[in-house]
Amino acid sequence: MSQISDEDRQALRDGFARYLEAEADEKKLRSAIANDRGYDEAIWQQMAEMGLLGIAIAEDSGGVGGGAIDVALVMEEIGKKLLPVPFLSTCVVAADMISRFGSEAIQQDLLPKIAAGELVISTGGSGDFVPLSDHDLSLSAKSSAADWTLNGQVSFVSHAGNADYHLLGLQEDGVDSAYLVKASDAVSKDRLITNDPAQRLFKLHLSDARAIKLEVLDADGIGQVRMRAIAALAAEQAGAMRAIFEITMDYLRTRYQFGRPIGSFQAIKHMAAELLVEVESATSAALAAAKALDANSPDAAKFVSLAAFTCKDAFRTVSAQAIQMHGGIAYTQEHIAHLYWRRARAGLPLFGSSDAHREQYLKSREAA
Repeated sequence: MSQISDEDRQALRDGFARYLEAEADEKKLRSAIANDRGYDEAIWQQMAEMGLLGIAIAEDSGGVGGGAIDVALVMEEIGKKLLPVPFLSTCVVAADMISRFGSEAIQQDLLPKIAAGELVISTGGSGDFVPLSDHDLSLSAKSSAADWTLNGQVSFVSHAGNADYHLLGLQEDGVDSAYLVKASDAVSKDRLITNDPAQRLFKLHLSDARAIKLEVLDADGIGQVRMRAIAALAAEQAGAMRAIFEITMDYLRTRYQFGRPIGSFQAIKHMAAELLVEVESATSAALAAAKALDANSPDAAKFVSLAAFTCKDAFRTVSAQAIQMHGGIAYTQEHIAHLYWRRARAGLPLFGSSDAHREQYLKSREAA
């Protein structure tokens, strides 16, 4: 349950939106994509100053005590600007995992640093809390007294390039385990080629890398982490599709053909109307999922599944149609529409395919 009032929530969102409008334009986005870090550190630190990096962290751990709805509103604004910051991996997944399963000492050490923007945590491996699981990973954990060491390789680790810790999951015989590995000489990495230039995925090579094991990973707790991450991703996709829809509508109003705006043509009007329905439906689904989680609704899993496949599919449709409505210019990567399309494609496999979520949703409806 969120500890943030409606008034403060709206103020946080409005302030963040104004800041991004002024400081996160397309030029900044492309510059961030091109640098080694993959995002603008100044924006990341400003998010910390605004309290956004600790939005999902309890007040007694240095955060602001927000809930799923607060995370969703932040993620919507991140999505609108395609902001390539490690918010999902660090401030949603890792923060939640540490809050639920980390020892008191670990929580006191790491959570305030996350909220202050002093710590970036990548996520990878295998398990329900991992955004993009590596089903072919060759990773093993070995205990020695109170210490754990990891050996092997794991791919598709998000934002591992400049991460201070790596949160790696292992799933053996249906049982989840998770380890925090500090960036060190025992961990080397190779950047992977991705369809979305802003998506930073790495392959890690671990050789006797010391690790902290998060204890007692109960199924209900892991399920909550997964659902909250999926709801956050859905909100990001809803924000992104709204942004590219509005960019496209502006183009239709200003691009003239045969002496009139192309947006006045009936066929284009029908396409635009259908896309608006997609955008509004996805936004409603994402917010409904976040509200269900905050209310501890028994139907939360159903709402999350609905938001997952609705937002994945709608973002893919809206971004693809945006390219069609822009014409040939949008087929080039130099046009912003191309970046939205790539982000939509990159998000399809995260936390499971839309088909898998649709199947889960239908099963929950049948069981009701």
